[in-house]
Amino acid sequence: MSRSSQMMPMKTGAFSDPVTGVLESDRSLMNEFSGEKLPVWLRLLTIVGLSAGLWGAIIWAFVLVFG
Repeated sequence: MSRSSQMMPMKTGAFSDPVTGVLESDRSLMNEFSGEKLPVWLRLLTIVGLSAGLWGAIIWAFVLVFG
C-alpha cells in the first residue's frame, strides 16, 4: 500500500471560507463604528497641539512649584 493512499483527502480551500468570512465581518464592524475620518493634516495638528499643551502644562506646573 502506498503512503499517499493512507492519508486522508483534504479539500484545497478548506480553510478559506471561514477566514474570509471573519475578515469581512471585522471590516464591516470597523466601518460601522469608525464613521468619517478626519483628514491626516487635521489629525496630526490635533496630536501636535495636544502634545504641546501637555508639555506646556507640565513646564508651567514645574515653574509654579519650584520657581
